[in-house]
Amino acid sequence: MRIAVDKESLDAVRPDGNDYIYLFDDELLEDLAETGLHCIRHDQCNYVDINLTRFNVDCMKKAKKTDDFRNIKKENYKFAIIVPNYNNEHGDYKGKTYLRNCIESILNQSYNALTLILVDDCSTDASVDAIKEYQKQDDRVILIQNKRKRYNGGSRNIGIDYALDHLDFDYFIFLDSDDWWKHDKVLELINSRLYNHELLTLGCEMVGKNGVFAKNLNDVKCYEDLYSLNGRLWCTAWARVIRKDKIVYFMEDTLMEDRVWTYRLADGLNFSNVTNLKEIVYCWNRMNTSNSVSLVRDDYWNACAYCHIGHQLQLISQMKHKEMIPKIKERINECIRKASNGQYQQY
Repeated sequence: MRIAVDKESLDAVRPDGNDYIYLFDDELLEDLAETGLHCIRHDQCNYVDINLTRFNVDCMKKAKKTDDFRNIKKENYKFAIIVPNYNNEHGDYKGKTYLRNCIESILNQSYNALTLILVDDCSTDASVDAIKEYQKQDDRVILIQNKRKRYNGGSRNIGIDYALDHLDFDYFIFLDSDDWWKHDKVLELINSRLYNHELLTLGCEMVGKNGVFAKNLNDVKCYEDLYSLNGRLWCTAWARVIRKDKIVYFMEDTLMEDRVWTYRLADGLNFSNVTNLKEIVYCWNRMNTSNSVSLVRDDYWNACAYCHIGHQLQLISQMKHKEMIPKIKERINECIRKASNGQYQQY
């Protein structure tokens, strides 16, 4: 893969064989020769991939000859971060409960243009008291307490409505309350890669009692990846950053709400405005075997399996990207087979 750079990012990279392509407009030949790079006039370059994962520079991800790439600038975006919670003031990760570890991984970010919306779904443990402690310390923390059980989908919807009605922000991000961000530069990385994209996918690692046991670097290359059954893009709310005008609501009063939400979200996107953060930034907690809805299998989970199948069937008649319907039907048939055998799982 070749990496394209423009004037503003030229000083941030070093010539290295044919690794870089310099896009130019009306510069003098002697100036181009001084770059030491392979140079292509921007209106003669139909398409280039730009992978700047290693660099924190002002450069866009994709360039087409119809784009005015010279006017694209890095911006400082504002984020509404929504965390649904139910009874996660327990567990122990590095001396903190799962809930506190999640909250602190957000509030301790070096990039601080964020509002954290915690939606508590009728917890019966000390979760609310813990959240109120952080509220007293940091005015970026918002606590919303559900008056009735809403599960993750309904709780996220409440957070979405609050953000749209009350906040000045640009992007939505979701975390689950027993998970956490890997380090304090995560939001800084996210902000540096957005360039007003509609969707940014995130890399994650799965953490068990013996440490990290799996990693996933999302790499969305086509619409089929956005509707992936079991491939690169895991259908979880926390695996992506969504521009606020592209947000869609979750299914409510059910578990396994993420996949159909992912399909609906993908159906409203312009794929050329989707990008990837090919770095591990999200830690998915697989130690929480007593309270994780994706690990605990009970009668309500089994009932939600058929609800999930129904939501996928409803989706087919509403889809804009008709070419993806065979993929959804394939998924539905697999879901029906597993549900009938008592082996149903979302992921």
